[in-house]
Amino acid sequence: MFFCEAMRVIIASKADPTSMKIAEILIDSYGFQEIGQSLYRRREVFLKIIEEKHIYCNGLAEDLNPDLAIVASSHKSEAGIRALLTHPVGNWREDASVGGLPKTLSPTSAAALYISLHALSEEASNLKLAQWSIGLEVTHHGPATKIPLIYVEAGGPPGEMPEEKALEVVAYACVKVAESSFNAPPAAIGFGGGHYAPCFTKLALNQEYSFGHMCPKYAMPVSHEMIIQAFEKTIEKPKLAVIDWKGLRSRDRAELISVLEELGVEWVKA
Repeated sequence: MFFCEAMRVIIASKADPTSMKIAEILIDSYGFQEIGQSLYRRREVFLKIIEEKHIYCNGLAEDLNPDLAIVASSHKSEAGIRALLTHPVGNWREDASVGGLPKTLSPTSAAALYISLHALSEEASNLKLAQWSIGLEVTHHGPATKIPLIYVEAGGPPGEMPEEKALEVVAYACVKVAESSFNAPPAAIGFGGGHYAPCFTKLALNQEYSFGHMCPKYAMPVSHEMIIQAFEKTIEKPKLAVIDWKGLRSRDRAELISVLEELGVEWVKA
């Protein structure tokens, strides 16, 4: 009744205090108006507040059938690094202890991740958050969904609430990507490197590629089926793989390239 054929929804969770602080900024500063129980609207963008921790909420936002869900989330760094991040969702391996399903990636959008990354960088600069790291994270944790999904996060040391300006940056990025027309450089799937994807972050910030699913060194090797999932579940249907050459073991590179060539996928070194 409220919804258009193509719509986007921002998700906040009552089980995540940082997420709820971001929701408060969206309501107070961006004019989201309540239209139903735990549901708000700003033009064609919706804000939905859920009870459960988002990472364990398989099927998240499927009831609204959006073309993109954006989860406003906390981030925890055991190393204490304060960061503003965006990433796709899914599990490369059997372990689904942090939500989702074993060996299952959720659909994502390379353009949405690219736009959210640039929005985080832009607004962090505007608000002079020079001490905060900005970047992509590789595909990890749940939930499992059938709709395209990205996370946008702020956080640092466990148990520490991010400063207000950092939360404002995430709120800005959520709205920016929700209202975007999704223009971005060529889409690619990334393989190799560390959890915080420094190679892919640099390439995306330099406007060379947009990245959908990204598989880190620690998850490699992955199966033929998981490589296919990475391409099929990035909605732009990329035809290119970017390999962090020094960020992969030689045997894993060889296995990966063999599968990519079998699939007819172009690959480049980075």
